[in-house]
Amino acid sequence: MNKTTVDQALELLGTAIKSQAAANVNVEHFLQNLPKRSLSGDHINGGKIVNFASTGIADRATKTQLTITDQEIAVDNLRVNTVKDNLAVEGNITAQSMEVAGLLKAGLLQVDEIRADVKLEKFSPLEFKSTSEDTYYGKGIIWTGGKITKQFVMSANPDRLFSTENLDLAKDRHLSINNVTVLNENELGPSVTKSNIKELGRLRGLTVDGDIIVNQYMFYDSISDRLGLGTDTPHAALSVAEDAIEVVLGTRESSRGMVGTYASLPFDIVTDNRPRISVEQNGDIKLGNTTQAPVQISVHGKLAIKVKNPDPEVDLHVAGPIRYHGHIHMYGEVAPSAGEYVKGDVVWNTNPQVGSHAGWICTASGNPGRWAAFGAIVNV
Repeated sequence: MNKTTVDQALELLGTAIKSQAAANVNVEHFLQNLPKRSLSGDHINGGKIVNFASTGIADRATKTQLTITDQEIAVDNLRVNTVKDNLAVEGNITAQSMEVAGLLKAGLLQVDEIRADVKLEKFSPLEFKSTSEDTYYGKGIIWTGGKITKQFVMSANPDRLFSTENLDLAKDRHLSINNVTVLNENELGPSVTKSNIKELGRLRGLTVDGDIIVNQYMFYDSISDRLGLGTDTPHAALSVAEDAIEVVLGTRESSRGMVGTYASLPFDIVTDNRPRISVEQNGDIKLGNTTQAPVQISVHGKLAIKVKNPDPEVDLHVAGPIRYHGHIHMYGEVAPSAGEYVKGDVVWNTNPQVGSHAGWICTASGNPGRWAAFGAIVNV
């Protein structure tokens, strides 16, 4: 049978099928009961094959779903159970969900959210990139789901890593800056020269350059080299101020040591919380305490009273009268003619001569009292 005869036969078959459809005959039943015939693919050109089926293909589409050209195969919807061998995709893949049972390699992975409870092995740093649309501020590691959100992220103003939690280093680890240790478990690094420490524990040693203020009570002025306790304006190398009285300890005129009060106020040296030596504001000095038993005063050396240049040959050098057992002992050229005296007072003669007396003694109290000469001076 030549090609023209086959084409005519197919045309007649189509006309017959159309006439059956026009006569309201069940075309599907008609086609199912047509005698099976065999045609070479070379004899089919154009036209629509309805309900096409073969051993490996079943066509139940109601519109075009697959288009084949020399450049590509276009499919609107594709369902595949298994893709064997390698798959190369040019362009984007959009999927509601994707499961990868094996290895997933990606040159660039950009996601909005990752949920994982798996081991993560990195062969390069974790990078947060800043672009013109977005910055790396606020990026880092964030833990949610607890009472508060915990963060370890990059923060701005100024640039810094911000953590909401404590950082706990392992034993024998340290913090360093520019490869210099600044803090380890028990000491600050040598490069730490400034701090604002509010509280310290026990110190073994402390070196301070500059002023010192302790609890607004102890003040050290590094310019004057003076230390004040209770005063920020010490008037000596060491000043202790309490109850508006400043006790000073230092030097006077760079040549003498000094201890006492800065203002005209009395000063006591005490033992057993009792004054033993008292210096009054006018300069009077009192040894001992009148409310206590008399104290014992020992002078291991020579004693001078009102004498600028004591006589080294005597133990007691007094420039003026003395009272001894309640009686005055004084010197004069004659017996007193004025003044109150008591019986037993003695005046020693400052101009003794042969025929005169060693002195005069008061025999009756009064002003000037009654005096009598004693100790006749005669030649030997």
